[in-house]
Amino acid sequence: MKRFLLIAACLTLCVAAWGQDAPKHQKLMQSAGGACGSLGKNLKAGNGAAAAADARTLHDVFDQVHDFWAAKNSEDGVKFATQARDGFGKIAEQASAGKLDEASATFKETTANCGGCHSAHREKAADGSFKIK
Repeated sequence: MKRFLLIAACLTLCVAAWGQDAPKHQKLMQSAGGACGSLGKNLKAGNGAAAAADARTLHDVFDQVHDFWAAKNSEDGVKFATQARDGFGKIAEQASAGKLDEASATFKETTANCGGCHSAHREKAADGSFKIK
């Protein structure tokens, strides 16, 4: 009986910890969406400095996303986040150097990565919102 209670308590703590991290992750994803939209517009408009700033923001966001998935021991989540983080870092370098065509190509490659993670780890709820799988 004691063993059962110990296991139940551990499972409850794990579920509670996951639940506390989910809102933080959702906020990160919302900020990523806004910054990604801004980055796309700035690249299209030829505004290298603003594009580089957006890309640096996204690099920092995906550094936190990486930590989120690492804490969950999700190998593919870490891989997706690492690819996004590194891609946005590359875009920041390219945009800062005025290489906007290269930055635009890297942007397309990097954002294609997002769909893979969303397919693997995002689920649409009945109310239209999304939750982490």
